[in-house]
Amino acid sequence: MNMRCLRIIVLGLGIASPVASALAQPGTHVAERGEGQAPVWPELSRPRVAADSPLPPRFDPQGQRPIIMLTGYWPPSNEALRRFSTNPDQNPDGWLGSNWEGSGYDVMSYFPEFNPRNCNNCGRGMGDLEVDYQDTSEDFWRIADSLKPIAIITFSRGQIDFSWEVEFNQYNRLVWINDYTPPYQPTPAPPDDSVPANHLRTSKLPVEEIATAVRNANLGLNAFVCYAHDGGGFLSEFEAYHGVWYQAIHNSPADPDWCIAGGHVHVGGLISWETARLAAEVTLREVIRRVDDVVATTVVQEDIGYGGPGSARLAVAGDALGPGGLADLMIYDAPANAEVVLLGSRQFRPRNYAGGTVVPLPPSIVKRVTTDENGRYFRPGIMGGRGPYSFYLQAICEDPGQPQGKAITNAVRLEFLR
Repeated sequence: MNMRCLRIIVLGLGIASPVASALAQPGTHVAERGEGQAPVWPELSRPRVAADSPLPPRFDPQGQRPIIMLTGYWPPSNEALRRFSTNPDQNPDGWLGSNWEGSGYDVMSYFPEFNPRNCNNCGRGMGDLEVDYQDTSEDFWRIADSLKPIAIITFSRGQIDFSWEVEFNQYNRLVWINDYTPPYQPTPAPPDDSVPANHLRTSKLPVEEIATAVRNANLGLNAFVCYAHDGGGFLSEFEAYHGVWYQAIHNSPADPDWCIAGGHVHVGGLISWETARLAAEVTLREVIRRVDDVVATTVVQEDIGYGGPGSARLAVAGDALGPGGLADLMIYDAPANAEVVLLGSRQFRPRNYAGGTVVPLPPSIVKRVTTDENGRYFRPGIMGGRGPYSFYLQAICEDPGQPQGKAITNAVRLEFLR
């Protein structure tokens, strides 16, 4: 590559022409085409960086455990979850969810209260997730965005019987059954404007495994998966839709807020509180088993450091990048609506640039993208195979908040397999 070609690449990145001198320092030999492999450029001192990952902190021994979020409505669904509440007013006997059963997960529950607690015609209730469309939606997003759960299980009261009904279908309804307080319908309706009205989102819980495990627990319950119908069109389905909606937003392993499982269970109204608690624990164990299985088969491509200036991050995760494997790429914690240049190369030649270090040089891939309003860019479906070889990725983001106007992500080494 001659200096003219290098300069064209650099200008094509949209980064100032002085970077040419930073990437090809005076005295550095650059091979002409046909001259053979260019010699290795002097490397900068490589920082000692532990491989980072967008996986939840459970997989970082210095981090906090990831959280499984449980929500309930009318009894017995709220009472089944009471000991997982961290609120001492709701759970004076003490929180049992810390590293529950040594699983490596913290379990936290949220639900409204009713007077009397063993109500039949329970109405709206009081506190978190009241049986009201506006209150439920506001509380749900506040809680979920705070917890960033790895899994969500929503519960509510179903038929007045002994059923443990694992719902499969949740719809983004345009029209719902009226709640108790004006406005009686959700605002907006349908609640999810990212998909059409009446769009179907299905459970991402291990539904058959849950039903089988609850039956095998000999609790006297009729546990089954409801594939044929919906969640009923009232607050139960509204709550259920929020759970699978959140999971769909965060369903990529490249997302730092990765949510693997989400779904809903209708709890029969004749089930005792203690039996409902036991069945909820059986359900939770199956969800943890599924989450562990997914994590165990997920490959996070190595973060080799070199991030900064700025807080923008790059992650690639999914299948191993062998034939048929697919992985997702995400840039996150970048400025909102920012122009980004994504660089890729098989060559690893770090050079100083804009107050940081750029690794994949000279680039064989240069892609211009733009972050969204949350400072993220998502690219699914990087195809594996055609290896073995290593490939380096890094991104440069426009960032007026940095001294030289650029934020630089960490570099990621992708291992493509045969």
